[in-house]
Amino acid sequence: MTEAGKQKKGTGLSPNIRGGLLLVFLIALFATSQAQVGGLPLRRVPVNISPTMGGTQRNNNQSRNNIPAFPGDTATRDSLAVQGIEYHKEIPDSILRKKVHLFRYRPTHVWIDEVWYPSIDPTGVQFNDPIDALNGNYYLSKGTLGQPHIGIFPTLADGLKLQLQPNGYEGFYMTKDNINLYQTLTPFTVLSYNSSLNKDYFVHASHSQNIMPGWNVAFNYRLFSPEGVYTSSGSINNHLNATTNYFSPDSRLQAVAGVIWHKFRIEENGGLVNDSVFIENIQTNRAGIPVNLTGATGQQDLLLFGRLTYSLERQSDAYRYRDSLVVRKLNDSISITDTLDIIDTIPLRNPRLLNLGVLGLEVNRDSRKRAFIDSTHWMEHSASLFWTNDAYPDYRWRNPLKVTVGIMPRSITAAIEGDTLRLISLFNPFARTEIAFFRGNLTLEGQMLGNFYHEYDPDHRFAATLYYPLDSARLSHVSLSAVAQRQLPDARMMHDALASGRAHLQPINTERFRFRFVFRDIIDLDLRTNHMNHNTWYELNNGVVEGTNSLWLSQISATLRLAAGPLHLDMQQLLQHSTDSIQMPVPLWASKNSLYADFHLFHRTLRVQTGIDVRYHTPFYASSYDPYTGIFMHQNSTLVGGYLWGDFFLNLQVKRASIYVKAGHLNALWEDKPQYFLLPHYPGQSFGLFWGITWSFFD
Repeated sequence: MTEAGKQKKGTGLSPNIRGGLLLVFLIALFATSQAQVGGLPLRRVPVNISPTMGGTQRNNNQSRNNIPAFPGDTATRDSLAVQGIEYHKEIPDSILRKKVHLFRYRPTHVWIDEVWYPSIDPTGVQFNDPIDALNGNYYLSKGTLGQPHIGIFPTLADGLKLQLQPNGYEGFYMTKDNINLYQTLTPFTVLSYNSSLNKDYFVHASHSQNIMPGWNVAFNYRLFSPEGVYTSSGSINNHLNATTNYFSPDSRLQAVAGVIWHKFRIEENGGLVNDSVFIENIQTNRAGIPVNLTGATGQQDLLLFGRLTYSLERQSDAYRYRDSLVVRKLNDSISITDTLDIIDTIPLRNPRLLNLGVLGLEVNRDSRKRAFIDSTHWMEHSASLFWTNDAYPDYRWRNPLKVTVGIMPRSITAAIEGDTLRLISLFNPFARTEIAFFRGNLTLEGQMLGNFYHEYDPDHRFAATLYYPLDSARLSHVSLSAVAQRQLPDARMMHDALASGRAHLQPINTERFRFRFVFRDIIDLDLRTNHMNHNTWYELNNGVVEGTNSLWLSQISATLRLAAGPLHLDMQQLLQHSTDSIQMPVPLWASKNSLYADFHLFHRTLRVQTGIDVRYHTPFYASSYDPYTGIFMHQNSTLVGGYLWGDFFLNLQVKRASIYVKAGHLNALWEDKPQYFLLPHYPGQSFGLFWGITWSFFD
């Protein structure tokens, strides 16, 4: 990518003007190199930030390589990437041209140290793929933009979530932990427009700028509007977040506030009434194929949040004025008088294991409304008050023992079909300890969370993770982890069980053991085994069902990225085995493969990526989506899978503008009797042509 700030040739300016501009630029560059972004010296950059508090994102190419292979395997929630601050690295002046500093919401107390450069996605612009919701996240979807339904990689014990019912829009849902926060030298804007022959629309607009040093405001809006090919199958999905964050000049005071808003209007057709109409090509005009339901709607969510942290320990070098001296110079009998301000540096205190630490406060207000055949409303007010001794994020010293403790009071009201359940939990404690040894660390975590039905026996989660880097740059590492979790089913499921005259459902107990090996950006091997008791699910015609036997779910996820000159091969393979396919139906094997070329033309001004994506998973009894209630139900009559999907893509990039064209589901062109179902009774899209452009501005 061409760096921002390079001078274009042939400007038509005279040599004197160009020389003057060059002199002004050099002076400005020298002055800017002494300035601070958000109160942070640009020459001082810590290397690593603890990911359990959110972590940061690397540049886009590195971030892509760290995107987990399948849904739920998030780097911030489920893996131990880099931990602890160890040393500084010097940054060349050219970094000033990049101008965009990006970080995540969760860090307790950090310096902003990451610079982001937008880039095209090297496997076919998967963010706009109608089948895969995200790059590497293989979803069973309805085949339309903005409507991923369910992942084929079940995630168990990923964290306590007291909620109304599971969210069916994982691939596009904004949360505090996956949105971006910024500090910028100049305004930063990203605009994107995508469409297809089927009149699918995806619009994205982001803008961020600092209104004063250390104080940033930003917004991010996305619109997914798939037209649909069946009767009443269109939808309009809106996603918006607006944030502001502030860093004091010494970075001791840090504040974040924001709002996240979603509105899903989903006029789903409920699947085909008669699948043979589709399979036998009895009716080629799909708009006239009879469907099960029209007019199902969606949901609307609104989240307000704020976070404030203050370090009781001074974080950085500070400067103070001592004296002013009047200096007289004699040159060729001319007397020149000048005043020099003498300053010195207040040295940092020696690092201490026992220190005053950092105090933090977080507040949230979350409102969710669903309007399917029933009506549900979820309202939550919560706060977190915490303290951590990890008060040295920018020092050449590694805290051998990091401790975080806190409490989280919550107040929740859930209204389901007119019934109201209230919960007030005054004391939900959580704690985390990280013990450093050699280059690795051992992390212990514990959390209690109140629930609707067992006020004095709350849900809980305990986890231990051993992490060890295999090189000093921490590009390769191994990790071992164990999780034990006890959690009641979601509120909707508990309500439906009671409404049918059943007793309280038992808590679901989950234990997970995991091994992960990462070698640079080439190999990512993830092995898990999960044990569950009292698993609970919805079953077609039987309502809520509670398992009487325990089950084991074993999973192996392997990602391999190979390159030979301009040729690249990315392979993501998933093997799974469930000891009880009634309780936990999963495909035995899922595969996603991308073969593409990545090269430059016209003196490296044009970057080209072109290749194919091929996806496949073995048949299994996928859950059936019920448009009446917006939930999934287990079924054992219709197998889904065993079908190959192939796409061809072409990406072009000129400076900061990216253009793509994608021919999706190529093999549908020669299918006589289509069998491509994404969910029972939900056929996938036939051949489609997709295109789009993304343009970023930060000059």
